[in-house]
Amino acid sequence: MKKIFLIVIALMTGMTTILAQGIRVHYTGKNPTIADFVTAYLSQEDDEEMINGILDDWTHRQKGQALSNGASFTVDVKNGFVRYDKRYTGNTYSYTELCYWNCKDQKHKLLAVNRGCIEQGKPVTAQFTGLKFYTYDNQTKRMTQTYNTDLGAGIHTQKVVTYALPQSGKDIMATIHAAQNEVQILMKWNGAKFDQEQLGRPAGNVQVSAPTGSFGENIKYKDDDYIRVYTAEQFLNALGSNRNVLVAKNTEINLTPILNDQSNFRTRFKMWMPDVSSGVAGGRETVVSEEVFDGRQLTLVNMKQLVIEGEQNSRIVVEPRYAFCLNFVDCNNCTVRNLTIGHTEGGYCQGGVIGMKRGWRNMVADCDLYGCGTYGLDLEGTNSFSIYSSNIHDCTYGIMQLRDCEAVSCTHCDFFNNREYTLIESRGCVGVVFEDCRFYANWGDATLFSFDREFTLLGCAVYHPTENLGTMNLCEQPGAQNLFHENPIDKNIQGREIGPDGHYVNTKGE
Repeated sequence: MKKIFLIVIALMTGMTTILAQGIRVHYTGKNPTIADFVTAYLSQEDDEEMINGILDDWTHRQKGQALSNGASFTVDVKNGFVRYDKRYTGNTYSYTELCYWNCKDQKHKLLAVNRGCIEQGKPVTAQFTGLKFYTYDNQTKRMTQTYNTDLGAGIHTQKVVTYALPQSGKDIMATIHAAQNEVQILMKWNGAKFDQEQLGRPAGNVQVSAPTGSFGENIKYKDDDYIRVYTAEQFLNALGSNRNVLVAKNTEINLTPILNDQSNFRTRFKMWMPDVSSGVAGGRETVVSEEVFDGRQLTLVNMKQLVIEGEQNSRIVVEPRYAFCLNFVDCNNCTVRNLTIGHTEGGYCQGGVIGMKRGWRNMVADCDLYGCGTYGLDLEGTNSFSIYSSNIHDCTYGIMQLRDCEAVSCTHCDFFNNREYTLIESRGCVGVVFEDCRFYANWGDATLFSFDREFTLLGCAVYHPTENLGTMNLCEQPGAQNLFHENPIDKNIQGREIGPDGHYVNTKGE
């Protein structure tokens, strides 16, 4: 017994010595790389149970050998980032991320190690999960552990917290998970420590009173159902799944300046990308500044149950003529409501007011969509989309373009003052229905309907020359009677209270 006790004391003494002296980082060349930091970190003796599996796979990778089942590495030496994933069964896996920063004193570097565990698709707290830091001394070539709180990175809560280290950029994203809600904290690296910024909270608990120091249990929220926003920056930070974002009364948000600033898009949740048409790998919800011909557009990817709503006289505008004002990719159950949305000037060739690619059960309600580059709505591969009590007007290509969609419903909407090509074009779509809609004051020389499959009109008023109605042979007209008039600007056309705040647009352009 005494001999065993002495062995334990010796092991503890050895570990204390390692922690006190730090971990030696061996490298060749002028400076260590992220690969050198990974090798040094995995060589330590603490957390042996967690490290051994990663060390084996890391060694196999260095030798060009096969990894263990379910294991994979992402190694980005240029940006100083490594991620190790170990998938077990289904949606159960663990991951370890490492990255480093140069300190502004030019004498040290900071290494972050982030470990997480997902069970059946949900994050859990385990023995080895969490975020830790090591400070590397350029002179001694050793790194020692540094407490999170000393770096401004402490989050004090009993809830599950996950982190995302930056593969590019400098900031860490932390997410506090509760049964119904999530809170996101952006940790901004300033060269010496992190400054924390609260990014909002979903429906039911919003408008944070941000504390100083660490975020966590001391966060207080106003009892409200919305995140009320007044600026483009607040709007951008509020976006996310399961959130209700309210554009404040008498507020116009011009998204273009903030979309043109790349510094706002340097995390895994906010990205600066040239093209998002194919989505984002891994199904991660992402706010993207996406490149278009004459600028950038806001594209929301993999969002679920996001509501963007105007309080009263609320507007969202963009400047580039070729950009969508709001673009959704792979989003489900999202709603845009009670907003006026459009471009500062019209354009051609590409970019409408609202674009949606894939996704299902999305809705636009009580909105005024105007002056777009091409169409008011541009839908591709969507399922169960609806637009209700809304105006689409003054668009330069047409009213809407539909491709490979199912179950598109347009109810109690007015479509007017649009030009100049086919006004409603649909290819490969089934279940397109217009009910209680009006079509008037559009370019009479333009074809109104161009469908390659059946569509339905119910109780609609169509003011358009008969010879330019288009594919009426594919139009089904059951139930409520439709009215057809040759004159697009018939004097009997009156405005009706649809659109934002029940407001109607003057139909005669006066």
